[in-house]
Amino acid sequence: MNLSLIIFFHPNFSDGGVERTNLSLAKGLLNSGYKVKFLTTDATSHFLNEIDQSAIQLKKLGPGPISKHLFGVLKELRSDAKNFSRIYFISCQYYVNVFSMFLRLLFGKMLKNVIFVNSERNHLDEFRQRRKLKGNLIRLLLKISYRFADVVIANSNETARDLEKVLGKKVISVYNPTINERIQLLKREPLTERWFLDDPRPCILAIGRLVFQKDFLTLLRAFLRVRKEFDFKLVILGEGEDRTMLEKFVHANNLTTSVYLPGFVANPYKFMQASQLFVLSSRYEGLPNALIEAVYCNLPCVSTSCRSGPREILLEGAGGRLVAVGNSQQMAAAIIDTLNEPDTSMAMSALALRGLDRFKPENVVPIFERAINSSSKCA
Repeated sequence: MNLSLIIFFHPNFSDGGVERTNLSLAKGLLNSGYKVKFLTTDATSHFLNEIDQSAIQLKKLGPGPISKHLFGVLKELRSDAKNFSRIYFISCQYYVNVFSMFLRLLFGKMLKNVIFVNSERNHLDEFRQRRKLKGNLIRLLLKISYRFADVVIANSNETARDLEKVLGKKVISVYNPTINERIQLLKREPLTERWFLDDPRPCILAIGRLVFQKDFLTLLRAFLRVRKEFDFKLVILGEGEDRTMLEKFVHANNLTTSVYLPGFVANPYKFMQASQLFVLSSRYEGLPNALIEAVYCNLPCVSTSCRSGPREILLEGAGGRLVAVGNSQQMAAAIIDTLNEPDTSMAMSALALRGLDRFKPENVVPIFERAINSSSKCA
C-alpha cells in the first residue's frame, strides 16, 4: 500500500471561490496520481456536475455545525487510513482550520499517517473589519491553534507574510489555479438573458456574494456619481444575505432601471466578455478569483487596495486602478478615469494580462504539491 489521499475539508461546499479553487487543484492533483476527496457537512448543487464528471469523491457528513461532526471526521480519517499510506487533510477557512487543530490535539496519536494542512483563504484584516472583541479573540485562537499544523498555506504573498508575523511560523504562499481553458470556452457562450440584452447600455460588472466582505454598498454609492457622466448599467452577479439592504438602496436612489442583481449565475464569463469594466469593491480578500478572471477576459479593472490580492494581481496599480477600501468617491473617480481614458486603461489591462501565467494550474499544482509535502512527516 503506497497510495496517497488528499482530503479537502469544507464547512459547506457551495458556490464560492474556495470551492472553485479547490476543484481546480483537485483536478491537477488527480493527474499527478493522488486520490482526492471533498469532505463537507453539506453541498449545494452548483459544482456537483463537475465533480460527478471527475474522479473526485464527495462525502457529505450531514447538516449542522462542524463541531457536531468531530467524531464523524475522525471516523472518516481512520477508515481511509486503512487504504492509504498517507493522508493530507487540508482544511479550508479559519474556523475549519481551528476545528482541524482541535482534532489533531485530541486524536493525533491515532492519525500518525495524516498530514494536517491549514489553508488560509482570507487576509487577517477580516478580523479588524468586524467586531473588535470577537476579531481579537479569533486572532488569538488562530495564533494558538495554527502552530500545531504540519503545513500552513496562504493564497497570496501578503497574507502569507502577515500570517507569519502572527504565528511565528513559516507560511507558504501558493496562488490559486484560477486560469484554465474552461474560461475560454464559457466566455464564448452566447448571452440569452433578456434583462441584459434588452438594455443596450454598456455594462460595469461586479461579481461576488452579497455579503459584508464584498462591500457592494460602496460600489452602488460610487455608481451614483458615475451615472452623472456616463449612461451605463451596473450588473452585480451573486447572492447573499445583503440582498435586501442593497435592494433598498437601489430603490431609494432611483437606480432600479440601471442596477441589476440577478443572483448567482453558472457562467459569469460571458458577462465579462460583454462588459466594459470590472470593479472589485471588497473590504478584504485572500486572492480574488473574479479579479484574475476579469483580467484574463481582457477587462479593464478598478479594485480596492484591500488586503490581500488586488495589489499582486494588478501589479501594484500598473495593471489596473486601485482605490482605498470603503471610499466611494475614489472609486467613482477611478471608474470615470478608466472610462475616459480607454487607451491607457487597455494598456494597463494588457500589462496585467501578461502576468497571469502564475495563476495557471500547470504552474500552481506543482508548487502546491511541494508545499503539502514540506512537512517533516514527509521526509
